[in-house]
Amino acid sequence: MKESEKEEVKAAPDDEESENAASDDEVIDFVPDVGESENAASDDEVIDFVPDDGESENAASDDEVIDFVPEDKSKPEFISQTDILRILLSKETLYHVMVLFALLVLFGVLSFTKSDIASKLIISLGYGVTFGYFFTASLIKLEGIKKLSRTRDVSSLIIPALLSTFFAVFVWIGIHHSVYEENVERFLSFGLIFIFIIWQFAQAWWMRIPFREFALRRMAAYSEEGKSKFGILSNILSPVMWGVIGFLVFSFVAQNVSQFADNFDTTFTIFWFVMILLMGLPTFYLLRQMHGDFWYNSKVASFSAYFSIGYWGFLAYHAGVLLYSMYNDPSFVFDLVFMVITIILVIYSLSFQALRTEVRRQHLKDTNHYIGKAGHFISKDNVIFYAISFTAAYGASNFFLANADTSLIGGIQGVSRISHLIVIISGIIVILIVNYNLLTGRGLISEGFIESMRTPKNN
Repeated sequence: MKESEKEEVKAAPDDEESENAASDDEVIDFVPDVGESENAASDDEVIDFVPDDGESENAASDDEVIDFVPEDKSKPEFISQTDILRILLSKETLYHVMVLFALLVLFGVLSFTKSDIASKLIISLGYGVTFGYFFTASLIKLEGIKKLSRTRDVSSLIIPALLSTFFAVFVWIGIHHSVYEENVERFLSFGLIFIFIIWQFAQAWWMRIPFREFALRRMAAYSEEGKSKFGILSNILSPVMWGVIGFLVFSFVAQNVSQFADNFDTTFTIFWFVMILLMGLPTFYLLRQMHGDFWYNSKVASFSAYFSIGYWGFLAYHAGVLLYSMYNDPSFVFDLVFMVITIILVIYSLSFQALRTEVRRQHLKDTNHYIGKAGHFISKDNVIFYAISFTAAYGASNFFLANADTSLIGGIQGVSRISHLIVIISGIIVILIVNYNLLTGRGLISEGFIESMRTPKNN
């Protein structure tokens, strides 16, 4: 191969992907390794790629041997909302979604009894449905299981119902064992507490997907060479804007809820805006350090701006309910409503990731782009079953803690405070990670995650 051809081979991916770099790199993002060295290879970070053993040193020679195959532009790069809604509203999964919401309603009713038998039922059914649907999702690869579990009638519930019943009975027998019942119940209870804590981090992580996708699509309209202060202004004003919106919501609630009217005073208002500032200012400072002069890049600025506008609304909600729960007991209605919203968004986010991976593989399968070895774990055929499994565990953990007056967390007010605090802290970390992935995905910085926030960058 001639030297000029070699140079074209190496340059082609950048030339052809310059306009769509965000869709290929930031959409399939990753949680950065905080221990990355300062001199981590920028190429690996740009394409989110971990080479196989023995390939890293010979990457250049591989590029020289294998000619670059252009992307097939006729294949779609993005996922339409219709594709996602087709999964969420499919008649093949309707009965499974109905089972999920019926289970959550049952958990809610049981939690109000504050009884020992309610805790045991929540533990048994929670673990039973979680494992039942998880194994159903894993077995969907078998054609017979797939056909039986995705019918358009109630027969689709046979496999998950049998598996869920098996695991639920197994757990029920375990917590009523004549010798080990106390230890088994304690172990499973701590398991639900662990699930509850992990779910708060996962909730903040999954919630980024709709806002990030919106920001990516908006970013495509901006010029690569343009300059803008939109990102800086939006990231500092978004918390303030949502703080004002939250204040108006509190005012409305105070006018209609007499119990809260006594709490909504000057002190409450000061605490609200101080909380927003304590969240917003450190986040803005760390983002400013991370972006440096790259924040004036119009594409970077637009993505960061639109993402901040949406995601800060999510954080403001949790901050508002956290402050409300400090004055009123309980805040269960707000948590229950948002639990439903969260479950819908989790199903949406998992569906989006599954479809996005399939679309990306289809788009790049004939090229020399690295498309990863993962992606077959969750697909459009089993994503709804995994989503039901995860959300059943979430519902069980939440209602279990609301029912049990455990010395570790307490009743429903303690559950509310801790869950919202975890979401707020992890949400701020998510904002930093999403912006970090944007910068590394476009090849603007190569530092590790922590290192990127220590010193400002110069363009």
